Amino acid sequence: MQLAQLAGDWRGAVLPHGMVCEEKRDGWRGLVFQGIDGTTRMFTRNGQFIEGTEHCLYFLAHMERLAGEPIVWDGEFQVDGSLDATKRWAEGGWKQGGEAGHFYLFDCLPLSSWKRGGDSTPLFQRKARLQSLFKAVIEDEALSWEFRPGSRGDDGWLRSVSVLPDQWVFTAQDALRAAQGVWAANGEGVMLKDVESPYQRSRNGSWLKIKRENSHKWSMAA
Repeated sequence: MQLAQLAGDWRGAVLPHGMVCEEKRDGWRGLVFQGIDGTTRMFTRNGQFIEGTEHCLYFLAHMERLAGEPIVWDGEFQVDGSLDATKRWAEGGWKQGGEAGHFYLFDCLPLSSWKRGGDSTPLFQRKARLQSLFKAVIEDEALSWEFRPGSRGDDGWLRSVSVLPDQWVFTAQDALRAAQGVWAANGEGVMLKDVESPYQRSRNGSWLKIKRENSHKWSMAA
């Protein structure tokens, strides 16, 4: 069983009721949850630690406290806006000390559900919960004066996490236009997701990726 839900390749179709579309950030897939040793860490989709991310973990700890239960946070970790910088950091740059990177959230589910292999709650409800928890942290004025132990001031933890924005697409042309907008800004592509789908720790058709290399023939057909 996979640690995370994984996407399939787009085949040029959009569900009749439409799909939600998010930018596919070009970084490393990250999952934040409490491991078997009781420590919360950021893991890759293959179960390796991503070090030097304590600023992100501190933010997510506030969201989890508001959730009232252990949560698995799913997103993309990126350093300095590029895959190369992310790889350099995650593969050894962190050994020089300090913290780096930004965590782009796109899903969440209870840890208890994740351990069972997934969550039956539809995506639109999971995303609503994610947005609500994130907004509660961002808008809590008291937290703007909460400094991490030893920081002696604002160390940027409140700017270390965000929720990926999304838009609706209803046709293949809509999806390709969204992807082309990301490519024009030198981004990787977009993800299309069925908002009624559950979270399953497997590769399945509920999430689809549109990247340059898998879009050419569908672009011609559209």
